[in-house]
Amino acid sequence: MTDQTEPTPGKRVERLRRAAGLSRERLAGLAGLSPTTVKFIENGKRSLTLRAAQQIAPHLGVRDLGDLFGPTVTLSLDSRPAHPSVEDVRRALTAWHVNIGGEPASPEYLRGAIDAAWQTWHTSRHQRSEAGTILPGLLDATQRAARLHTGADRRQALAMLAQSYHLAQAYLAWHGDRELCWLTVDRGMAAALDADDPIAVAQAIWYAAHLLRSVGRGDEALERLHEAKALIEPRVADGPVEYAEMLADLHLCAALTRARTGDQSAWSEWDTARDVVHRALPPGFVGLRTRVSRPLVEVYAVMCAVDLGDPEEAQRRAHSLDPASIPSTERRGRHYVELARSADLEGAREATLHLLHKADATSPETVRYNPAARDILNRLATEAPASIRAEAIELAQRAGVTP
Repeated sequence: MTDQTEPTPGKRVERLRRAAGLSRERLAGLAGLSPTTVKFIENGKRSLTLRAAQQIAPHLGVRDLGDLFGPTVTLSLDSRPAHPSVEDVRRALTAWHVNIGGEPASPEYLRGAIDAAWQTWHTSRHQRSEAGTILPGLLDATQRAARLHTGADRRQALAMLAQSYHLAQAYLAWHGDRELCWLTVDRGMAAALDADDPIAVAQAIWYAAHLLRSVGRGDEALERLHEAKALIEPRVADGPVEYAEMLADLHLCAALTRARTGDQSAWSEWDTARDVVHRALPPGFVGLRTRVSRPLVEVYAVMCAVDLGDPEEAQRRAHSLDPASIPSTERRGRHYVELARSADLEGAREATLHLLHKADATSPETVRYNPAARDILNRLATEAPASIRAEAIELAQRAGVTP
């Protein structure tokens, strides 16, 4: 008897890829995705998102995305949840302060405010709600200071303004308009360059690289990161500890960027970052804004292994890493999501759900807004064994995911 079941979007991608005579590696390269991503889309371990479909379609000769999703799939253009404070942050980003007066906040005050904001981001269980409350005032104060100060004070104010834009990018990354994310990157880079501060410029490149990578421009991200490393590395030996911190963070970003494209040289970048942290930073060092530290290096190892499609390596790397040692609630929540992704790759659905519960207990907003967590929850709520499906549905609904 003929099987009348509609093929999944992944199977449709696989069928069209084979018909086009493309290997997974070739399609991935053309579409700006990693071979692992294409593999997981085809075997159903990762959902075919609208953005991935748009990247893949031209190379498969597809002009109607219905050929990929099928007639029974409903596409929503509003699938990313929006945080309630996005509009307040948008208004702050687009307030240009044409006419301003009064006394600007001092660079020292701004630095304290920025550090306090990042401390909140890393320690709050509801970091996005906290940041959404802080950001409008912080953007206003740093924008005004950059306009009103002169000389050295203005350059310091510009460096703090760049940090405000970086925090805005972190806040917007999972639930803001893409255009707003690009605005924060561009503004942050412009402020850092005007500040003429190597650390500020390197940090701006770090944030730009994350966004470039997320839209399939990994090669450009690596080029910019290479420039930033060349700017910072000569200053590490004789400069303050922040230079070594920044250099390690740049190598970690490069490692993750390579891993997302299936490039095993990610481990070389990771090894370099680990060497910098162990050689040039004190054993208990934790970057105030970056959270660069020995535990964070191990967090990145797990992330790289997952993105390279190697769940066994991810679990091996995670085995000796105590999540309690990760010096950021936000990063700890994301670490549990990465472990859930690793378990999901192996089809261990009970373990996957358990780890998502751990992530939710650590940072509910990480699960609510993280695309990978939402994708997994959606599949668990519809495909998990009956013994855990009700539990999966309950967690999905709590995270705002509608199966």
